[in-house]
Amino acid sequence: MSRPDTYPQTMQPIQITTFQALRRSLGLIIKAAPIELRNIIILNIVRGAAPSGVLFLDKLIIDEVSKLLSQTPTAQPLALMLSHPILLWSIGGVLTLKLIADAIDTTSSFAATSLRYRVQGRVEGKVLEKVANFDDIALFENPELLNILELAKTGVKQVQQLAFSISMTITGIFIFIPSIGLAASIAWWVPVVMVVSSLPSIHIERKYLKLIWRVQKKQAKISREMNLSATVLTGQEYAKELRLFGLQELWLKRWQGQFLQFFSEMQQIRKKGAIVVLFWSIFSRIGVALPFVYVVAGALGGRYTLGDLALYSGLIVQVETSLQLLIGNYTNLYDISLGVSPIFQLLDLKPELQSPLVNVASRLPSLLSHGQDARATTQLPSHGQDARATKNKIGIEIKDLSFCYPGSTKSTIANIDLTINPGEMLVLVGENGAGKTTLGKLLGRLYDPTSGTIAWNGQDLRSYSLAYVRSRIAVVMQDYARFPSTVRENVGFGDLLSLSDDTAINAAISEAGIAAKVNSLEQGLETPLGKQLEDGIDLSGGQWQRIAIARALMRLSTAEVLIFDEPTAALDPKTEYEIYSIFRQIAAGKTTIVISHRLGLAKIADRIAVMENGKIAEIGTHDELIASNGIYCSMFTRQASSYI
Repeated sequence: MSRPDTYPQTMQPIQITTFQALRRSLGLIIKAAPIELRNIIILNIVRGAAPSGVLFLDKLIIDEVSKLLSQTPTAQPLALMLSHPILLWSIGGVLTLKLIADAIDTTSSFAATSLRYRVQGRVEGKVLEKVANFDDIALFENPELLNILELAKTGVKQVQQLAFSISMTITGIFIFIPSIGLAASIAWWVPVVMVVSSLPSIHIERKYLKLIWRVQKKQAKISREMNLSATVLTGQEYAKELRLFGLQELWLKRWQGQFLQFFSEMQQIRKKGAIVVLFWSIFSRIGVALPFVYVVAGALGGRYTLGDLALYSGLIVQVETSLQLLIGNYTNLYDISLGVSPIFQLLDLKPELQSPLVNVASRLPSLLSHGQDARATTQLPSHGQDARATKNKIGIEIKDLSFCYPGSTKSTIANIDLTINPGEMLVLVGENGAGKTTLGKLLGRLYDPTSGTIAWNGQDLRSYSLAYVRSRIAVVMQDYARFPSTVRENVGFGDLLSLSDDTAINAAISEAGIAAKVNSLEQGLETPLGKQLEDGIDLSGGQWQRIAIARALMRLSTAEVLIFDEPTAALDPKTEYEIYSIFRQIAAGKTTIVISHRLGLAKIADRIAVMENGKIAEIGTHDELIASNGIYCSMFTRQASSYI
C-alpha cells in the first residue's frame, strides 16, 4: 500500500506586509486595466502641470496690465491689449489651459470609473475563484480562516479606492513638482519649510492607521456576527419563524448591540487619533504662514511686483494643496494596503488536502467545444495511476484513524479500525455528536486524517487525485444544496458532461421518484427553482430531497462509493420509506455508507457499525446486534417504541 510520505498538518495564513500588499495590488491594477491606467497617468501629468502654468501666465498678465496702466491710460483697452503680444498670448494661454483642464477632468473621471470597475471585477473574480476551487472545507469551518475570508470581502471594495487614490497621487505629484520648483525661486528655504512642517502629521496619521487596522482585525469576528444577524433578519429561510415567534425585536437588538460594540471600539481610536493629528496639522500651518508673510513683506518692500505677489501667493497655496493631496493619498494608500492584505492572505492560502497532478489537458478541446466551463474538468476522473489502482476492488480499509478539526485539540474520532467490503452496505449509527458525519467527511476526502489511514482498493486515499476520488463518489447529504437555478441544472450538476442530455436527466428524475412533479411544471426541466429567482417555484422538503438524489444518480454509472449522510432526518415516515426504497435500488452492487441516527434502513444493511464518543463501539448485522443486547439494541427498541 503506497502513500505520500508527509502531509501538512495545519493551514496557516501567510503574513503580508503593507508594502507587499501595495505592490501586488498595483500588479492587479496593471493587469486588470492597463489602457485605463496609462490614460489616467497621461491625463494627470497634464492636469498636474496646468495650475503652475496658469499661475505663471497670471503673473505675466498682472505685470503687463500694471505697466500699461502706469504708462498710458487709454479709452480703448481692447486695441491696447491686441497691440501687446505678451498680454494677448498670456490671456489666450490661460483660457486654453483652463479649457484643457475642464476637458481632462471629464475624460479622467470616465477613465477612473472604468478603472475602478475593471479592477473590482478582476479582484472579486480572483477571490471567488479561490474560494470556489478551494478543496479544503476547513475554510468554511475554521473561525480564523472565516475571519480572513470576511476581511478579504471587505478588502475587495477597498481595491476600488486604491485605484482612485493612485489617480489622485499621480495628480498630486505633478502639481507638486512644478510648484515646488517655482516656490524655490522665492527663496531656497520656502519648499524645505513647507515639506518638513508636514512630516510629523504624516507620521502620526500612519501610526493611528496601524492601530485602527489592529482593531479591525480583532473585530472581524464581530463583523461576521453582524452579517449573520443581518442574514437572519433578511434571509428567506428565517422569514417565517422570525415572524411567527415574534423574534424581530430580539434580532434587531442583537444586531444593534453588535454594531455599537463594533462602532464604539473604532470610534475611541479615531477620536484620539483625530485630536493628535489636528495638533500636528496646526503645526504644519506654520510652514505655510512663514513663506506667505515673507512674500507679502517683499511686495511691500518693492522686491516683488504685483504679478510676483499673485504668483508666489498662488504657489504657496498650490504647494500646500499638493502636499495635502500627497499626504492624504499616502495615508489612504497605507490604509488600503492594510485593508487589502487579507485578499492576498486568502489567495496565498494552501489547503491541507494535497492532490497528485491530474492530466486533463487532452480533454479540454472536446469539453470547450461542447460549451463546458474549463473548471468542470475538476470533476473528471484522471487516467493512468488512479484508474489502474482501482481495478482491484478490495473495498475500504480504515486503520487506526483519528481526526481533530483544525484549531481544536480534541479528537472527534479516535483510533478507528474498520473494513468495508466491495458492494457492501454499511450503516453508521449513533447518537448526535458520535462522530458519524466526521467519518463521512473523511471518506469523501473533505478532510484528511490527523493520523491513521483510509485505504481504497489497496491505496491510501490521499494518493489519488481529489478529482478522481470525487468523481467516483455519489453523495446525498442531510444539508443538500438547493441551487438557485433550473431543474435541469439542479439535477445535471451531478455530471456536468450530461447537462444537455435530457434522456439521462429524465432517467435520474424518474428513478428519484420526482418525475410526476417535474412533468407537471409548465417549463419542465427549465423551471427555475427558488423563490429568489424570477418566476421561480419552491419545492417541499421531500421533493428537494429527491432532486438531490437525482443529482447523485447522474454519476451512478461511474460512482463506486455511495455516501448517504442523514438522508431522511427531516422527512415524514411515508416519504422516508419511499426514499429507503430508492436507496435499496441504487445501492445494488455499490459500496454504500449510510450515516444515520434513524434506524429504519439499518435492518436491510449488510452490516451496522455503532459509533459512540468517536469510536466504533459495536459492529455486526441487525440480528447480531439485537441479540447482543447492547447500544444498538437499546437505540432500536427506543425508536421502535415511538412508532407504536
